[in-house]
Amino acid sequence: MQHKKLIAAMVAAGLSMPALAVADITIYGRAHLSVDLLDDGADYSEVNISSNSSRLGFKGERQFTPELTAIFQIEQEIQFDSSESNETFTTRDTFAGLKGDWGMLRIGRFDTSFKRARDPANFFGDQVGDLRNIARTSDHGRFDERFRNALHYRSPSLNGFVWDLDFSTDHRNQTTAEGSDNRAFSTSLNYKNGPFTGAVAFERQNIENSPNPEAWRLAAAYRITPEFTLAGFYQKSESAAENEGTVVGVAGQYRLSPSMYLNAHYFALDSDLTDKDANLFALGLEYRVDRALRFYGNFAMMDNDDASALTPWSQARTSGPGGVAGETAKAFSLGMRYDF
Repeated sequence: MQHKKLIAAMVAAGLSMPALAVADITIYGRAHLSVDLLDDGADYSEVNISSNSSRLGFKGERQFTPELTAIFQIEQEIQFDSSESNETFTTRDTFAGLKGDWGMLRIGRFDTSFKRARDPANFFGDQVGDLRNIARTSDHGRFDERFRNALHYRSPSLNGFVWDLDFSTDHRNQTTAEGSDNRAFSTSLNYKNGPFTGAVAFERQNIENSPNPEAWRLAAAYRITPEFTLAGFYQKSESAAENEGTVVGVAGQYRLSPSMYLNAHYFALDSDLTDKDANLFALGLEYRVDRALRFYGNFAMMDNDDASALTPWSQARTSGPGGVAGETAKAFSLGMRYDF
């Protein structure tokens, strides 16, 4: 109900404030739904319907001078398969800022530079088999998230290089407590030139009275031919001096026709913890009607060591059970994504 009132208020404000006419304001979103057969390798094997990082957003900008443009964005997760929600209207990237030929500065809540650095190697984003299912584990520090109370600077492109830097005054609480050390920073250096895209990133999260997790990440993709792209990924993370994990793997995408793509990847987790290793495999066929509408069918599996209980469906989705230690979890998914 509060969401409806907020949207109505924003529409009313737009009708009653002629000054907004000079700003470029866009309403956008994504409806991403799938039907999935999920099998945890033990007793669970059921069909689920899932909403996968579906969203609704408002964004805009207004240029004041050739060197200065004000920007904003408000983005909310929309769960098309469920009416239950305990979140506010800013669950996804929400910020205000400035940009110009000097770069971009934002304040708010948004994906960290470290999180965005995985993109070149993740051909199954928000689907079963998503790379985050093996790279985002609490055993070795939970990364791939958004910072609260954050500042972000992005440099202008210099010969294909772009530098991103995030800093959070307190990434765990709404208000910074006196003497708090819950600060965090994330940074990445990104490069794009012709067929090559790559990123190297680092993130450290300070947590009071707890080990401070940190991680390095390297991802790169190269379009070998107009049809075939090969990618690689490396990550080393730790949440304590003797609790490290390394994820390494390869991914590929082959364009079978102007509208049909074959995606595949394999990633392995090597953990310092006893019997916590895991392997993720995914294979999928994707049909793109155009840039806004696509359909896909994926198969993904997570092969767990004796003490590992990961699944290929835990990230960016509204449905799915937890994993079972030592079992191989499998998923088959038919999905549709519509961007508007």
